[in-house]
Amino acid sequence: MHKSTINWNDIQYFLSVARSGSARITAQSLGISHSTVSRRIENLEKDLDTRLFDRGVSGYRLTAEGQEMINYAEQAEDALVSAELHLQGRDTVLSGDIRVTTPDVIANHLLMPEVAQFTQKYRDINLEFNINSDVFELMRGESDIAIRIMEFANPVPEPLIGRKLADIASCYYSSDDYLSQHDPSAVNSDARWIGWGHADKYPQWVKESPYPHIPTQYFMNQAGLQLEAARAGMGMVLLPCFYADNASGIKRLPDSQPKVNHEVWLLSHPDHREVARLRKFREFIVELFEQKKDMLSGKQTGQA
Repeated sequence: MHKSTINWNDIQYFLSVARSGSARITAQSLGISHSTVSRRIENLEKDLDTRLFDRGVSGYRLTAEGQEMINYAEQAEDALVSAELHLQGRDTVLSGDIRVTTPDVIANHLLMPEVAQFTQKYRDINLEFNINSDVFELMRGESDIAIRIMEFANPVPEPLIGRKLADIASCYYSSDDYLSQHDPSAVNSDARWIGWGHADKYPQWVKESPYPHIPTQYFMNQAGLQLEAARAGMGMVLLPCFYADNASGIKRLPDSQPKVNHEVWLLSHPDHREVARLRKFREFIVELFEQKKDMLSGKQTGQA
């Protein structure tokens, strides 16, 4: 049987340089010297008897052979990550780290303070929160569990597994002062919606609002910023009811009704299905969201 002469540590350097195009950037990211990176690449080329990069003033550029090599190297990298996830999945002890990724609005307004009760019950489990909305962290093994707000019929990205936790309703809000100074029902009203994401003046949610003739302005893609802008009198907003109903300084627009337009999902990697601490945390999250279903659906305290 042929025995490989490749030093697999050199593959890490090869992939990093191929992705960045720079030995200097690789050296900085790995905390090593530029000469060490260069030597590692040269060792790999010597082992393979093939030139993988063309060196130039603009950096490292893959040769045709290097392009072939990166395909094999990435397959090996993926296999090692999968092996790590699979072997970690055999863990049956209620201790260790749980890396959770979720948007700030969920972490701050749905998970706390109940998460504190979980940590008091399971003191040997260490929770690490990363506030963002990137599901690919799970696929790269950078997080263990993701809690995500998703649009209807949005499929769970493969190879992840998911469980729907609840429907989420949103409604329209503004401050009292804003409505008194900018009548949105007027034909030539100078009122404005605060937009989400892309600069579309009349997105579908505006067309479905009580004031479809009012355009959007001041585009912001973070719920906390939207709420503060509405509170400060910049415009009207569409926000999740569980968040905005409990906020001071804004209230639902007259005659507006909550509409279920998103779902919240619990996502994880299939190789982590049997990890005891992750299973226990998933069970806790499922129960927590079951308790908050009325709030998530837009049902206000005191309503029938």
